[in-house]
Amino acid sequence: MSSTSPVFRRLKQAVAPVIAFTVMAYFIFHSVEGDRGLLAYWSMQDRVADIAVVRDETTQKRKKLEQHVVSLRAKHLDPDLLDERARAMLNAAHPDDVIIFHHDGYGGAETITARK
Repeated sequence: MSSTSPVFRRLKQAVAPVIAFTVMAYFIFHSVEGDRGLLAYWSMQDRVADIAVVRDETTQKRKKLEQHVVSLRAKHLDPDLLDERARAMLNAAHPDDVIIFHHDGYGGAETITARK
């Protein structure tokens, strides 16, 4: 058999396209499945969206806390109101305080005051 037979000629002509196809298949596979492929990119985009939601929630919580802190500063806080709220929440009173009891809440009832 000579090297000029049609089978060998066809094989020589097919080697370059087979190698090119193999290289293309390799790069296409890794562009989809690789560490930096399309599937990894889509997964990363999902994670970015989730993290953005968490960031927005955290930003809202931070803004609320900042507003709360600003309202607790001495310039904005009424000391009498603070004292009243603290005593009401702690259910405590100073011995010199005059306590006024309301019957049935504040709904137009008469008040009873302590006498000196």
